[in-house]
Amino acid sequence: MSGRTENQIEMLPRAFRPLALLWLARMLVNLGKGRRTLSSDRVDIEELLEPLSLKGICKSEKKDLPEIRRSLKACLENLERVKPTLPRRNILSGNLQRLGDLMGLNAIERDILTFLLLGRQLPALERLLEAIGDISGAYFHCIIAAAINHPVSSVQRALIPSSRLLSSGLVRLDLSSKFDFSYKVDLMTGLHEQLCVSHKNDPYGMFAGCFVPAPKPRLSMNDFPHLKDDLDILRPFLREALRLHRKGINILLHGRPGGGKTQFVRMLAADLGCELFEVSTETLDQEAIHGDQRFRSYNVSQIILHQAKSTMVLFDEVEDVFHQVSDNDHPGYNNRSGIKGWVNRSLEENPVPTFWVTNQLWVVDPAFLRRFDYILELDMPPRTVRTRILNDYLGDLAVDPAWATAMADHQAVLPALVERSATVMRLAREGDPGLNVSKAMPRILGNTLEAIGTSREAPNSKVSTTPYRPEILNTDCDLIALIPGLRKQGSGRICLYGPPGTGKTAFGYYLAKELDKPILVRKASDILSKWLGESETNIARMFAEARREKSVLLIDEADSFLQERKDAHRSWEVTLVNEMLTQIENYTGIFIASTNLMDSMDSASIRRFDLKVRFDFLNPDQAMLIFEDLVKSLGLSVDSESLDIIRALPNLTPGDFAAMALQTRFLPVASSIELIKRLQSECQLKPESKRRFIGFSG
Repeated sequence: MSGRTENQIEMLPRAFRPLALLWLARMLVNLGKGRRTLSSDRVDIEELLEPLSLKGICKSEKKDLPEIRRSLKACLENLERVKPTLPRRNILSGNLQRLGDLMGLNAIERDILTFLLLGRQLPALERLLEAIGDISGAYFHCIIAAAINHPVSSVQRALIPSSRLLSSGLVRLDLSSKFDFSYKVDLMTGLHEQLCVSHKNDPYGMFAGCFVPAPKPRLSMNDFPHLKDDLDILRPFLREALRLHRKGINILLHGRPGGGKTQFVRMLAADLGCELFEVSTETLDQEAIHGDQRFRSYNVSQIILHQAKSTMVLFDEVEDVFHQVSDNDHPGYNNRSGIKGWVNRSLEENPVPTFWVTNQLWVVDPAFLRRFDYILELDMPPRTVRTRILNDYLGDLAVDPAWATAMADHQAVLPALVERSATVMRLAREGDPGLNVSKAMPRILGNTLEAIGTSREAPNSKVSTTPYRPEILNTDCDLIALIPGLRKQGSGRICLYGPPGTGKTAFGYYLAKELDKPILVRKASDILSKWLGESETNIARMFAEARREKSVLLIDEADSFLQERKDAHRSWEVTLVNEMLTQIENYTGIFIASTNLMDSMDSASIRRFDLKVRFDFLNPDQAMLIFEDLVKSLGLSVDSESLDIIRALPNLTPGDFAAMALQTRFLPVASSIELIKRLQSECQLKPESKRRFIGFSG
């Protein structure tokens, strides 16, 4: 054998070369287009014959085709007598055998897969297939049948869409048009490389490019108390489905990134004693895998893992598979490579229970949604869970307890964000043991929170500057008498209205504290979105979270959501009010809406409230009492003249005194008279002020 001949087949393992040469000889002799191939100008006959050691028969410039054919037949007869087969005690052969056993392939399917995996590694064989030119689907089967020496009808049956090779995704064919052989067949990416590696201690190692064992969960059942009702259904459902080996078991999880969806699946699998495998998102070379290639990997996992006991599959980031067709898509997008048909069949026939995870439910075609057995949203965990997550991840870090408590109120503090920030903090502390954790940790997490478009501080965090005294607020309802009734009933819809600073929002905090309930506070900026329909979704999520937490739900600036619909200029404004009214009507907890603009609120919304409470400016006696409290807290003395001035000062609110308390922290006052002057200036800025200057001209 010449040096050039050796180079032509050296790409194949030596033990496989006799089998590859047999395929080449069979095709040259048996293919119906063989005569045309040998006389074709598209191929060098010497190159075709060289691996078979027949180069010498091409002695003249004119091809002696009869002589060539006789030599080829003699060569084929010799190779057939030797009967080359897959070598034993070879890594590639062993993996091919194991692959065939795991997938339940018959003899013909095994031979086809071997030919497709190894055949094109012989350059002469590639030249032959190229010389044949464009082929039809029928002739494609003839080529394979000629090489592996099986009837064409058997090869056709082995390559129908429902066959093991095609339905698994290991092999994909395009028989609809005429192309060269190489363009009509596609093998799963990375399959050959994995088959050439030993996997003695890992029975599924050869499929690492398709699916991998899931890591152990970092969260436990105790971290999902808000999903107890769902878990009470899912656990027995999955347990029984696994016992009965039921097909078509599919769970869809959706929710914003970082909400713990993947951890939830890992936790549930561990709780059920199942081995969980995750469909790979990247190749072994760490290149991203997308679209139909991942779905092909999923199909392989179903075929391979169904023989194992108590296994489940996790398909994360399904957005690029469950794509909903839009006007901007190329026609037939969802049908490319049979993706839509694959999805439909899989959701009905998959033997291994599967969790499908997405961050964006809207991308999933509605035709797929109805095929899931259970659909569960994992949005923002409730405060109790956020508290536990913060304690778990930050337990070994000396963070400020007050900061951690405030962060538990921040609904954007999701498990993934806390875990990543804690990891950064630990590494930074290793590099600098003297690093101030109490300062660094809020900065790390806060930077991320700002980057994702939210505040670095918890929306509910408030600094109390003056004691809250509901008994001295100027309201048309006895607030003290209201609390026992709300405690007993556990529900109530209350509208608090009146000028700014009169204590409406503060009363919500006070009430939640008195009822020993968490409080969930939302403003317009927390809910309103520029995306159509997103604001309504945020409203629904807000009420759902309040139900889970059993919170006092307080909506500040409620007029932003409950404007008079007859004055609306856009359809979405009406839809927003309708959604809010529906949620209020169905909410059974304690709901508080505060507004400074009662006159602009929708009349139907006002009827929804069980109680409307007006908060007005302080009366003279109330203003005097709060002033005395503030003066004493500042260590100043107060005289009767000052009290008389305060009693006569119009339009004072508790918010004015809270503002003064904050102001004096960086701009101290020397006397109660100076404090009064500042309160006068504050009042003059109010539109309600009659601009009366009491006692001093300024």
